[in-house]
Amino acid sequence: MSHQQIHVRLRVVIIKNGRLLVQYRQTDNYYHYVGGHLEYGETILEGCQREIAEECINAKFEFKKILYIRDFIYPKDNQHSVELFILGDIDKSEELEGHPDPQHPNGDAKCTWLDIDKLPDNLYPHPLSKILQKDYHAGFPSQGQHVGKM
Repeated sequence: MSHQQIHVRLRVVIIKNGRLLVQYRQTDNYYHYVGGHLEYGETILEGCQREIAEECINAKFEFKKILYIRDFIYPKDNQHSVELFILGDIDKSEELEGHPDPQHPNGDAKCTWLDIDKLPDNLYPHPLSKILQKDYHAGFPSQGQHVGKM
């Protein structure tokens, strides 16, 4: 009998000067939010701080609020996660453009900034883009919105 687990994923939403920080995966030509899995024993804040430090040149992370909660269920790969999209800020900006993620030594994953009003169709999860844009322009008035399975 196989043992299946549900994981918690952290996705950090950083917006500076109308631009969203993401990672670009060159091999598969798509963008995704910066983040990763919450490790056992970590708080949400500690996980965000670790992920940002790992992927963004030891940037310092400031927690603001949990924006969205998403169900990530992908039976094909036996994956089931709950994703938390966390609004925050970091102490770095332009120097992150093109910075490779050291966890991908082949250089496949790099940080980049996208215009918040022109998010591409290959930013995943794509259905979140319109919600994020609307909430950004409204000043992120709510928190903890369950966006379901995307």
